[in-house]
Amino acid sequence: MQALGWLAHGGQLAWDLKGGQANHSDVIWQLIVEAIEVIDKTPDQERRWLTSGNRSGGWNMIGMSRAELLVIERIRILSAMKPYDGQTKVAPQRDDVERSLGVLAWMRWCNTARLPDRLVKAAVALARGGDAEIVHRLYCPTRKPNRQNIREIKTRTIGFILTGLKNDLGIVPGDGLSFKEPNHAA
Repeated sequence: MQALGWLAHGGQLAWDLKGGQANHSDVIWQLIVEAIEVIDKTPDQERRWLTSGNRSGGWNMIGMSRAELLVIERIRILSAMKPYDGQTKVAPQRDDVERSLGVLAWMRWCNTARLPDRLVKAAVALARGGDAEIVHRLYCPTRKPNRQNIREIKTRTIGFILTGLKNDLGIVPGDGLSFKEPNHAA
């Protein structure tokens, strides 16, 4: 089952982050954090299409003299830029994108919450490493900001996902950081 493989990967992420203190909640949360990161780093096709005309000339455009090119190169060197320094291109592996989309689909289980849109938006902002003030405004705009709210967002999101894994996929926490299907457990 794919979800068990994803959870095993999350177990490795949680172990790498917290070592022996990691628990099943950390596994779920680290999968969400990684999923948001992978999706954010995936190239945006529409943005690439919109900006494609801007880079057609490059540095060596027609009409630039050799002196102008040397000035530009000198500025780049003085600015500590490497030759051909530009935007880095990240091309996530197909399995990473598939896992990320699958993990983010688990957020649908948060729909049983009282205000599911607020919870999901706040959880995504928190997983993205968002500012605590923004997270508070998304989740509980009428409450005074405090650490309890952040903990509540994580706990509720993870709780809904663990419940969804159990009810829909038949996956429950196992020993250590593992997950298992109870009817297939040895």
